[in-house]
Amino acid sequence: MRAKGRKHGRFVSLSELKKLAPPPGSPYPLLIVDATGLPVFFLCEWYRRQKAIDPGRTADTYLDMALPWAGFLLRRGYAWNDQPDRIRAFLIEFLRDDVKCLVGPDAKREEGLLVETTGASPLSKSSLGVLLAALTSLYDTLIGAGYYAYPNPLRSERMIALKREHIRQVKNAGAPDYAGTRGESWSETNRAFPTNQFRQRRGKVWEPQVVLEPDAVQKRMRETIDFMALHATFQRDQVILLLLRQTGARLSEVLEMTVGGYRNARKAGRALVKNKGSRGREEKTIYFTPTIERLLQQYIRTERARYDPQGRKGLEDLDDRDSLFLTRTGKPYSRSAFYHHWKRLFEPAQRQFKHQERVEFSPHDLRHLRVTRTVTKVRKDAKGDAAQEAALLEGFQQLMGWSSPATMLTYTKTMNQREAIQVVLDDEEAVAQQEQGAVTTQTMIPRAERHPPCTEHACSSGSSAGESALSDDHDELSWYEE
Repeated sequence: MRAKGRKHGRFVSLSELKKLAPPPGSPYPLLIVDATGLPVFFLCEWYRRQKAIDPGRTADTYLDMALPWAGFLLRRGYAWNDQPDRIRAFLIEFLRDDVKCLVGPDAKREEGLLVETTGASPLSKSSLGVLLAALTSLYDTLIGAGYYAYPNPLRSERMIALKREHIRQVKNAGAPDYAGTRGESWSETNRAFPTNQFRQRRGKVWEPQVVLEPDAVQKRMRETIDFMALHATFQRDQVILLLLRQTGARLSEVLEMTVGGYRNARKAGRALVKNKGSRGREEKTIYFTPTIERLLQQYIRTERARYDPQGRKGLEDLDDRDSLFLTRTGKPYSRSAFYHHWKRLFEPAQRQFKHQERVEFSPHDLRHLRVTRTVTKVRKDAKGDAAQEAALLEGFQQLMGWSSPATMLTYTKTMNQREAIQVVLDDEEAVAQQEQGAVTTQTMIPRAERHPPCTEHACSSGSSAGESALSDDHDELSWYEE
């Protein structure tokens, strides 16, 4: 189902730089060194400052993207803090030679460049966007710290001035979108006045592919997770899988759950997690059933207590900053450790299906699956009432932690597309079965008794083939959902 991704690891390895644990007492949470073992100062300093602002995963994701850029500069003997026009020239060379991108003038703007991936690029379109965002963040941070003496080379000073002047004319320009008082949304402002020097060529609009999958494929995805949860070696993995399946939360949101986030939600079946873009603040609430609540409590009292460095069993004995999920060595459960166990459970779970029916999917696809099921149910419950459907979808958008309604709109449009595809396929199937029935009937009737071919009007009055569909009311995971 999922196309295999680009060689992201191959791109990161282009840097030939290494990440090392810092010595005791070092102000740096991580050291990045070159082939000779010398620290790459501007990366170390940028990472330190980013982690201080946002302790979440964004800094690590950006660092992986910035490593090849730093390695490129070192190999070519270029200075990271050169003048903006020279940095832009270096970046064009890097994008063309190392990232295998097409770079050319942006015909829609007086200044700026368009960047586009090719078949030889080690990055996908979305990853290219992350790369450009990472380098923009790098120079923004180092400018603020006084280490780079020029304007950000990835931003257009002219567009920044135009945007600043435009914002002065916007009503309640400083208000956030959720206040509902701003003259235009921030996304509208940013689209009208992009300040980045390097812009991606926009192709096909993103759509969640899982939503387009037939009911049978989505059912096998749910059965796969059910199998994995039932056969998980550790209670920790069982709870995580069920949380992913039921809440639609991102993998990072679940893995990085803290004792404080769980405890401070103040009600059973709830937890506060770090939302995307929350800069490490636990401000998004996820909701889960009493069954998962009991499994989570049992995990804390038994398996987690066994691996807790201090052997603490009660929730009240734990510190707010403690990770909820631990490895056998007592360390916070990492993404790479989770994927190790995911792969070990995923392969046997797929063997319950015929080879041609097996489905490849990632933990993030469970998020799309949750959205699909919920939107389907909302539409069913609304019974054609557009106002009620819109209200329910708005509530679900807030539940998922989406700041922009555009994400919800993308899902509903994709589901409309899926329903249209299904209508066409059902119609084709009905016609094929009808034609097959006519051929069979003609074959069975003796030649002398056969009627001449029927007219279109006469044929259309005949019985049509019945349709079969999977029931939405049955939930194969009812053993844990209440």
